[in-house]
Amino acid sequence: MCRRLQEPSTRDNVMTEAFDIVVIIIASGLGIGLGWLLAKMKFSTELVRAEAEVQAAQGNKTTLVAEMENIATAVARQNSEDFLRLAEERWKSEKKDAEHALETRKTEVENLVKPLKEEMEKMIRLNNDMEKERMGAYEGIKRHLKDLGDKTESLSTRTTALSTALTTSAQTRGNWGEVKLRRLFEMAGLSEHVDFFEQVTLEDGSRPDFVVRLPQEAVLPIDSKASGSHFLQALELDSGPQQEDLLIKHAKAMKQRITELSAKAYQNTIEGEFDHVIMFIPSEAMAASAFSSDPELMEYAMSKSVLIATPVTMLGLLRTVALYWQQHALAEGAKEIYDVSRELYKRVNTMITHFSKVGGHLSNAAKTYNETMNSYETRVLPQGRRLDDLKVSETLQTALPEPKDIEHIPKE
Repeated sequence: MCRRLQEPSTRDNVMTEAFDIVVIIIASGLGIGLGWLLAKMKFSTELVRAEAEVQAAQGNKTTLVAEMENIATAVARQNSEDFLRLAEERWKSEKKDAEHALETRKTEVENLVKPLKEEMEKMIRLNNDMEKERMGAYEGIKRHLKDLGDKTESLSTRTTALSTALTTSAQTRGNWGEVKLRRLFEMAGLSEHVDFFEQVTLEDGSRPDFVVRLPQEAVLPIDSKASGSHFLQALELDSGPQQEDLLIKHAKAMKQRITELSAKAYQNTIEGEFDHVIMFIPSEAMAASAFSSDPELMEYAMSKSVLIATPVTMLGLLRTVALYWQQHALAEGAKEIYDVSRELYKRVNTMITHFSKVGGHLSNAAKTYNETMNSYETRVLPQGRRLDDLKVSETLQTALPEPKDIEHIPKE
């Protein structure tokens, strides 16, 4: 019974709890719905207000954008003006600095370039002067070359004529040697009719071409007749047997001339101790060719008392003669100075002797004078002073003088 009674009560509790739950759920749903409605209404209001604000903001945005654009434009303009002003100031400053730097650099460059410019101008002037001189020299060279060509042509003609004359005429060869020898006399500083003579006739009637005077009355005979016809003919030929044959004949002709000079024996007729005669060959090549063809030619000439001289050796010999004369003149001058000095010494000695006598006479005169003055002072002057005391000198208006002794006596 009790169980039965308890069962309906439990069921009621369950139902009550279920009802409560349902009520709670319904209430919750109503609350949620009401909250949602309220939220929706609030959201709608907020949304409307937000939309209004958005629209207002949109309008403000347009206005703001316009203002911002105006501000940006103004700022940009101001910034542009400031930028341009700053840029202009900076540009002016940079320009000034650049101009100063440029001026400084320009000055430095000018200082650096100025010497180079001056040197370049100097070089240009020198080059112009050199060009003028070169042109003048070139014209001068052209004239000289033309003159040289003309002279060469003329010389060639004369050489041909001379070669022909020397080859065919012994007289011409002799004249050639004489002319050459006169030039050597001039170069050596010897004068004709003073230091040398031409075509002098000796005591035996022989006539050497030249005679050179030597100190102490000695003379030097010289023969200048060249034997060169075969040599000149050989020069016109090419090397070969024919030329060699002519050169051998040339050496033989020179040897024959040595024999002739030895036979004339000029050195035996002239004064002095020179015992050789000089045979002058007017060409070095002429002598060398003869020596080459006959190596014993020089020894043969020495054995015949003949000295062979070429222009070089003859000039040396004549210069030696000129120097010998200079030394002789100095020696003569020294001897004359010695003689004059001895005579001067003798005359000075005689004069000193006379002066010594004069000094003795002066000394004796001084002694006599002093003795006379002593007698005057001791014997005459006291009497005069007594007359002064007696007033006699007043009538004469003068007193006796008192001469002094001679203190400096000449040396004996």
